[in-house]
Amino acid sequence: MPLKEECSLCGKVLPLYLLKRCFRCKQFYCSTCVEYTDDGNILCLNCARRLVSPRRLGTKYSPLSRYLARRARFTDLSTLSFHQIEGIIGESLPTVAFQSAGWWENKPASGHRQAWLDVGWRVESVDMEKRAVAFRREKGILRISKEAEKRRQKQAKPQKPLPKARPRTSRKLSKTKMARMVARLKNIERQRTAPKTYPGKLKR
Repeated sequence: MPLKEECSLCGKVLPLYLLKRCFRCKQFYCSTCVEYTDDGNILCLNCARRLVSPRRLGTKYSPLSRYLARRARFTDLSTLSFHQIEGIIGESLPTVAFQSAGWWENKPASGHRQAWLDVGWRVESVDMEKRAVAFRREKGILRISKEAEKRRQKQAKPQKPLPKARPRTSRKLSKTKMARMVARLKNIERQRTAPKTYPGKLKR
């Protein structure tokens, strides 16, 4: 039997030979979740969106911090699949996040873990089989640590522009491809949130 792998964006399980590998993030995707640049390179929709979107302030996991901060107004528990987190941050999680539960531990409180710790959340449990993680909000008033506040102030300061590196290959996307890419991303998100339907009629 051919080896099978899951699309890193929409979650479809397909034979490995039918999947495409993004030359930027090196993850595997189905044919509906990739786009081609003018020079023939394969880009996943997340990487393509980052190329055409303006640079955002903060770290890679800052959108997850903002998401959990908003969720704190309504609930103390939030369960997210790994693919949902990738959709929130707009990038692919590292391979180790899918292979080791230790990547999701709350200690040491540094790196990607600051995304949930700085806004008063902790990882309660991780299901590596279902690829989902449960976050629990800590009780009490949310207080951002001094170290987190210093990092935010440092990120808000204008940084000196880095010297432009010479690109190895062109990564241009036409306006038509950009529009098609955005539409496909919306369809994937709509399919995730749509209720499941089952064929046939229920007998009373």
